[in-house]
Amino acid sequence: EQIEYVNIMETEDLGKIKAKIAELTERDPGAFAEDPMVVEVKEAGGVGLETSVAGANPQFLEIEKRLDAIEKKIEFADAEIAQRVGRKIGRDIGILYGLVAGLIVFIMLLMLLPKISML
Repeated sequence: EQIEYVNIMETEDLGKIKAKIAELTERDPGAFAEDPMVVEVKEAGGVGLETSVAGANPQFLEIEKRLDAIEKKIEFADAEIAQRVGRKIGRDIGILYGLVAGLIVFIMLLMLLPKISML
């Protein structure tokens, strides 16, 4: 009774979309005055259970579940990539430290060797 379908799927103009949202927001009737819908679900043994019906579409819930699984896989892949990049950076820094230490030792030997040979 409170639902109005508005088709603006073909509209790409952001101004028109915002105007339509503002128009519909002004006409918002508020919360639905009737009591919530209650459905009785009977199990195989005939025992009745009362359940409140939520407005969630089962297809939406399935899609949401799939998106959560995809998000977890993406986070895992991002972590793996970050770990590999970290290893490469660590290797590169180790090589750099080794080169600097070797260069310092080489320079020290070049400076000390003439002094040692004079003795």
